[in-house]
Amino acid sequence: MLLSTPQETETGENHPLAIRMGIIAFLNQAIPVGCIWGSFSALLSANEARLGINREMSTLAVPLMMVVFAGLSPVVGILAAKYPMRLVTLTGSVLSVAGFLVLALSASYPLYLAAFALLLGPGLAVATVMPSTLVTRWFVVKRGRALGFAGIPAVYPLMPLGATWAVHVYGLRMTYLMVAVLLLVTVIANLFISDPPVAATKISSTASESVSGRNLTPGVTPLSGLLVNPRFWILAIGANVAIVGSLVLTAHMVPMAISWGNTATAAATLQTAFSIVSLAGPLFFGWLSDRLGGPLTLTLLVLDSAVLWAVLLLHPPFAVLLVIFGLIGFHAVGAAPTLGMSLSEVFAKRDFSRAYGMANLVALPFTVICVPIASLIFARSGSYHNVILAVVALSVLTFPVVFSISRGPKRAVAD
Repeated sequence: MLLSTPQETETGENHPLAIRMGIIAFLNQAIPVGCIWGSFSALLSANEARLGINREMSTLAVPLMMVVFAGLSPVVGILAAKYPMRLVTLTGSVLSVAGFLVLALSASYPLYLAAFALLLGPGLAVATVMPSTLVTRWFVVKRGRALGFAGIPAVYPLMPLGATWAVHVYGLRMTYLMVAVLLLVTVIANLFISDPPVAATKISSTASESVSGRNLTPGVTPLSGLLVNPRFWILAIGANVAIVGSLVLTAHMVPMAISWGNTATAAATLQTAFSIVSLAGPLFFGWLSDRLGGPLTLTLLVLDSAVLWAVLLLHPPFAVLLVIFGLIGFHAVGAAPTLGMSLSEVFAKRDFSRAYGMANLVALPFTVICVPIASLIFARSGSYHNVILAVVALSVLTFPVVFSISRGPKRAVAD
């Protein structure tokens, strides 16, 4: 049910089990996402040697996985609204374990692609949608901080180095088996998930009146109602605009820095700073969302993106680049908890999982086209100047639209 209710004062306290659910949410995001993304590039060459394939064939796994991930994210959201959260999260974690077992035990290229598309793709969708859903349903107060904690990418920075070491010492098969064992932690943790008590999610009888004065009938919002809601689209697109710069920078950071006269070692240092500083982003922006509300925090993310990228137009010296690149990563990873908080303030808890899942489908065009477009602009101009201008322009155009809804209610009352 879409809620356009006046601001609710945060009162009461979280259920005693909320902390446990927050920790499980953290494990469900950090381990699968870190294992899937952190190990891929580190094991790419080993997979090519094992399967006898080239780089184009080996990297085809990523777009296949992302298409499945984006397409299934709304489905995961729908399932989470109909079935127990334990069942949905267990299914996702088991699929992720199965995906790495297939990669470990098979030397077949079709099975390699199938593992990413049919097992890790769905597993990634569950690992993206369900942690925020779990937090939103269990946390009444300090929800933004809980979303931020659940979104800390704790495993990702460690996985490339760990996978690189393991593949040299133990080989590719054993490395994938070790990753599968690590993912078993989520399977065990998910056995302890439970849905919140009915009383915790009961809709207040006074919460059906919207700002416009219309009475809303309690129930689940039809998908069509979600898709025609302008607030959903503004929040989903705004969050993706806040992330676009990070996606472009992740792919082009090293060549961009080198093109400005930095050494390859210095460029690699920038990439390390980008990853390390990013770790604090979810916690900070989750806390800020609790203070300011999700939409206003998202507005600041978009505005900051424009400012940070505008500074890059000056081709600043290395010390300034170190700070700017770190801050771009810091802001980008804060977009997920901020989006989660924003959607939780606009939609009731029963609708959150579907809204969050659909927002991940909206992300697909941004994910697919932003890096190739940046590459094309660079190839035609021989410079990153126009790439930076494009990111700045996109952020500047998005800012007033997101700001227009940031003055709405801080928190939906009926969950």
